[in-house]
Amino acid sequence: MIRHLLGIAWHLGGMFLLPFVLGFVAALFFEVSEVADTMWVMLGLSAVVIAPAFLSQLVGVTLKVAREGRLLRERGRLTLESGIAAVHRHVRIVTPRGWAVLVTGLSFVVCALAAKWASLSVLAVLALLLFYGTVGATSFLSTFLVGSFETSVKRRGSITREMVPAVVLAGEAAEERFTFRRVPVPPGFYLLVEDPLPARLGTTSRYAVGAGARREELLVGGRLRFTPRGLYQLGPAEVYYQDMLGLTRISLASLATAELKVLPRFRPLEIREPPRSRLQAPDVLTRPHRFATEDHFRFREYVSGDDTRRIHWKLSIRSGHLTLRQPETREVSTRTILLALDAYLPAGRMLEDAVGVEEVLDRLVETFLALAKELTERGDKVTLVAAARRPDGAGLGIETIVCARGGHQRWQDLGARVVWQGQHDLPELLDAVGAGVDGIVISSRFQAPPPAMAAGQSITWVYLPPEEALGASDPTLLQTLAGTQVNAFTWLFRLPYLAGSDENAFTAQLRTVSFHMARLAARRRLRAVAKLHGARTLQALVARGDAVYRLEPGVGTHRLVGLTGGGRGSAGLRA
Repeated sequence: MIRHLLGIAWHLGGMFLLPFVLGFVAALFFEVSEVADTMWVMLGLSAVVIAPAFLSQLVGVTLKVAREGRLLRERGRLTLESGIAAVHRHVRIVTPRGWAVLVTGLSFVVCALAAKWASLSVLAVLALLLFYGTVGATSFLSTFLVGSFETSVKRRGSITREMVPAVVLAGEAAEERFTFRRVPVPPGFYLLVEDPLPARLGTTSRYAVGAGARREELLVGGRLRFTPRGLYQLGPAEVYYQDMLGLTRISLASLATAELKVLPRFRPLEIREPPRSRLQAPDVLTRPHRFATEDHFRFREYVSGDDTRRIHWKLSIRSGHLTLRQPETREVSTRTILLALDAYLPAGRMLEDAVGVEEVLDRLVETFLALAKELTERGDKVTLVAAARRPDGAGLGIETIVCARGGHQRWQDLGARVVWQGQHDLPELLDAVGAGVDGIVISSRFQAPPPAMAAGQSITWVYLPPEEALGASDPTLLQTLAGTQVNAFTWLFRLPYLAGSDENAFTAQLRTVSFHMARLAARRRLRAVAKLHGARTLQALVARGDAVYRLEPGVGTHRLVGLTGGGRGSAGLRA
């Protein structure tokens, strides 16, 4: 609220008093005796130019805020804070380009007084006349334009938004489209639609249309730069009028929403030979080999006292150690397997820093789906469980899916809605299905799991060490802003976007730099936690007596490497 109040004070009065305050301060430091005789005339002329702009803005803001206040009251959303926010939104009509013109004109005033350069003062007057004249005209017209826009949109016009296609695979192209139908655009203005999309998409929606929007239908659109896995609720977009010089803008409405769902891909999964185990029972993912006889066989390393007649000599020669063949004379029945995705981070600083590890969760989700496909094709009964956003995007919940052949799209839909969260830890996920089933947990935990969990369940861990997931090092801030190491050397000497783009403005660049600085800082904090607890977490998993596999993600194929076969019910994976 304080930010809104300061903004109102500045936009409603501060910028109109600024020329007088600056002129008074300059008179204290520079010799202005040559213009002192005409001071009152200059003040009078300045007031003639500035006062109408101030009154126009005051009247326009009063009428627009009163109209919006009635709408908020009808909807039951009128509060002191919402009212102050509405006033701030309507008084904030000057664009960054407009501020640049004002600052330029005021700097010319100071330089003209300091250097006693009369010609420069002419440029200063022209710049200030242009600025305050445009502000006054826009403030006056905005009173009528906002009402005209609302009436036209309600009666016969509309602004609609859609994603084409609305559901894509990660990395595929997606296009955003806006359709304008009979939207009024007054002479001398453009209609602009703007929406800063989620940071992962790497795109800002900004479209400008002229008089063509008054036609029956006008279609504009653009492609997204990136489409990483996730469920994205887009909008509402900000709609406003902007004068042709780009100095002022008139806020009209917040509308036009859309949804984009990016499904994770199925990556091939390579499972290395599982670690040896002393257990006699088959693990949840190992299928005994079928030989020419009617018996199934499993193999384990020879230990002293075993029947030497069961040594498989050919396999022993290939493996380099004595290997014992064990007959399994009964068929292995179909197993019930719980496949859980662990996306838990403690609420607080670690969860807030999760903006720096989205790609880690993407890899976990891909492994989650790949294992589900592998197990289902083997004939096992698999149940997926994960904490994910609800389909409408509101809130989190634990969801379970019983896998069936041909149901891959349901699995992908669940994977798209999984997010880092701090509400549901592993015990809740495992209790969602119940005890007595074999469990596989895909995780990249920064801390050891709760000690009291999964009573009566065998657990196999597929673990991605967070320190390895974060990589060896992060790029520098300059490399992040430039995109590559090569461009980093030239980034400071060139415009980051096309000439004339609003993203080249100083304020826009400052927001971009602040965003990347915050993200890199979050990764540094997570990297410090991973370095401190990563090895301990892996040791804690091994100490539990469960089978543990290390996940080694790749570009096209993910690999599981066995670390320990466990000792209480899980013997590992087998391709």
